[in-house]
Order: sequence, then structure tokens, then C-alpha cells
Amino acid sequence: MMIVAIVLGLANLRLFGGWNLPRPLLVGIVIFLVIFPVMINTRFDQLFFHLKEPRPVFCSLFLNFFISPLIAWIGVSLFLKGEPELASAMYLIALVPTSAMSAAWTAFSGARMATALYLIPANLLFAAFVGLPFIFPLLMGDAVDVNKLAIIKNILLVFLTPLILGDITRRLIIGYKGTQFYQNRIKPELGGISGIGVLTLIFLVMSLKRNAVLLNNLDVVWIVVVPVLLYYLLMYALSVLWSLFLIRRGAMPGEKAVVIIYTSVARHVNICLALVLSTFPMESASLMILLLIVGYIIQVPTLAFFAQHYGKKLAAMT
Repeated sequence: MMIVAIVLGLANLRLFGGWNLPRPLLVGIVIFLVIFPVMINTRFDQLFFHLKEPRPVFCSLFLNFFISPLIAWIGVSLFLKGEPELASAMYLIALVPTSAMSAAWTAFSGARMATALYLIPANLLFAAFVGLPFIFPLLMGDAVDVNKLAIIKNILLVFLTPLILGDITRRLIIGYKGTQFYQNRIKPELGGISGIGVLTLIFLVMSLKRNAVLLNNLDVVWIVVVPVLLYYLLMYALSVLWSLFLIRRGAMPGEKAVVIIYTSVARHVNICLALVLSTFPMESASLMILLLIVGYIIQVPTLAFFAQHYGKKLAAMT
């Protein structure tokens, strides 16, 4: 469906000339149609109840904020020299881990859901307050003029705003309708709403008149695909090796270790999209969003394949 949205957007651009859409509209779609529904389901309060079990948190943070940016830096150094916009998008992917898929594939694999429910908020909070405002500018150096205050302001806009609104919304629904109504009627629909929001956003972004240059230079897609594919391959390899090491050393059982894989390989592309649209000039956004979309296209089927063929086996290891 995502590829269909891309093709339809580019077809709209080619046949009808595309649109000039205001930045606030696109940012609003990301915040309220893409991120907000997911935040309703994200229980950040779970984190504080599980701080007595710090080992999975430390192991996950090590992968996501040391190994992941290191892999991205290697990909940028090899393939994206002289492409600061694409490098920025690559580093954003590397520094915003986990997504709703982390919990979904944890459940599918029979792994420990409680571990996922506190690793997801732990990684997102670390990304919001350490990874993006401090590690991201360090990685970019002088390639792009990164304004730390602007990044922090936009994190508040695209992350904390839907987080707070989502938490309030969940509490209100449960308060007025009860937990069973929320679990049976509301929670199952939120992922679908977010998915529709993603497809709508991709169609609109690909329809922007600024993408006319992209239509005439489709070879840039291959420049984007190679480093993103390398990133995911290395993240899979190293997160699986790290988890096997933890299992075999008796540091944690497979039902917890496999969650670390899901919270490392899955990246929160939706938050990356929101940050690109709210932080960077629209002239740079198209290429950056293309890289993020490629990441999403690679991420979804590979996670499904891994969960179906390896996730359950790893979760059963002791």
C-alpha cells in the first residue's frame, strides 16, 4: 500500500502538476493522524514500575544509542558523503528507535510483553531528551546548521504534545466507557487510523510540486536504498548476536532478549517524518522523506519475516 501511495503521488505530480501544501498542514497530519493514535496506546507510566529491572533497559539503550548511530555513521561515510540532507535523515532513523510494531511482533512471537511495554517508552524518552538534542548535532557536525533549540522545540511539538494528549484521551475513554470498551473497541482501531495517516501523508508529500526534480532524477533512489539497506542488515545482525550473547551468558531469558531485537530493528519513522517536516526547509524535505519511506518499506516486511521464522524460536530459548 505504501508503494501505491508513492506511485499515486508521483502520478498526480506528473499528470496534474502537483500541489503546494503548507507545512503546518503536513505537520498536523503527522501529529494527529499518525503519531497521536499510537501514543494513545503507549503507556509511559509502565517505565517507572520496571526500573527495578534495569538490565534490559541498559542493553536496549546500548544498541539504540551507541551501535545504531555508529552503523548509520558508517553508511553515511561510505555512501552519503556530500549529501547532508540524506545524512540527516539517516541519523534521524538511527536515533529514534522502536514503534508500535515492536509490541505487535513481541506479542506474535510469544515474548514477554511487559518488557516491550517499558522498553518502548524508555527508548523514546532517551531519544527525545538525549539522542536528538545532543547526539544528532554531534553526528552532523558542520554539514548542516543544526539548531539545538529548534530541535528541542520540535520534539515538544511532535513528541510530547501527542504523548500528553494520547494519555489524557486514553484515561478519558477508560473513565467514561470502561477498560473493556477501550480494549475491545478503541485499541484495535488505532493502528489502522495511524496506517491511513501514513498513507495519506506519503501521497501528499509525493504530490508536492517541489518533487518535480525528483521525478527527473529517479536514479537518486538507488543512492538512498543502499545505505538504508546496509543499516537494517547490520542492525539485524548485531541485535541478534547481542541477544544470543545475553541468552547464552544467562543474563536474561529469550522471552526478554528477543524484545531487545524488536525495539532495536524497528525505528519510529513517523516521528522522524514529523521532525523532518517541522525542522528542515521544505526544499530539503523531499529527499529526506524519500529515505525515511525507503526505511519504512524495508522495515515492515523484514520484521514480519523475522518474527515468523526466528522470533518464536529465540523467545523460547533459556
